[in-house]
Amino acid sequence: SGSMAIPLMRNDAGGYPGTDSLPRTSLKMKHLVAGLRMGYKYFQGGKFNDAKAAFSKVLADVPMVVADSRGEANEIKEMLEICREYITAVRIKAAMSGVAADPVRSTELSAYFTHCNLQPVHLLLALRSAMGTAFKHKNFILAASFARRLLELPDMNSERNADLRVKATKVLQKSEQMARNEHQLNYNENATFAIDCKDFAPIYAGEPSVKCSFCGSQYKDESTRNKICITCGFCVAGVDTIGLVTGV
Repeated sequence: SGSMAIPLMRNDAGGYPGTDSLPRTSLKMKHLVAGLRMGYKYFQGGKFNDAKAAFSKVLADVPMVVADSRGEANEIKEMLEICREYITAVRIKAAMSGVAADPVRSTELSAYFTHCNLQPVHLLLALRSAMGTAFKHKNFILAASFARRLLELPDMNSERNADLRVKATKVLQKSEQMARNEHQLNYNENATFAIDCKDFAPIYAGEPSVKCSFCGSQYKDESTRNKICITCGFCVAGVDTIGLVTGV
């Protein structure tokens, strides 16, 4: 068939809008929500590469969606943060597997993993892993901290987590008895920090950093300035812009 004389528009319900015409978009808010749900599903199932791909797809689709309301615009911006946090978590998880024999670095990475802003059911997985890693390497002060955080999660009261609740309680009791860390770690659980998305280290409040204006990823290394953001893959880090504009 031939081309249309008048292209599809999203603001032509009341007649041809003339010079105010706006192109119809193929992606809607529901597509982003579906992508997030798929990412959550993969993450819960331990399919971390698939989860990273799903969240990366949402990041790439976000600029193509026009918000219909201020509330929807805010939800879209929240999705950017969710995707950034989960992509960072997956990358940290991958890095952990490469340093399993290093007690210091594996404990540090497992600790940073718990500071990614994840859904409670996923934070449970991160804390369980961090608790086990810290305890294994005799970093008992940290193990106790992770056990306490784990026991405070609402999901720990469910019957399906009964065994984990017992284990966390035992780890907490033993760790409080030992009350020491075997290693000096680059981690302060009581301080506010962002995670360096390149080197996976804390960027504490007040420290300078290079930031991606689109997804919000932060980097401590100045060499990342004017380079493509590692997290989103298409925005230049360190360029000061207004970030995402959703159309509302």
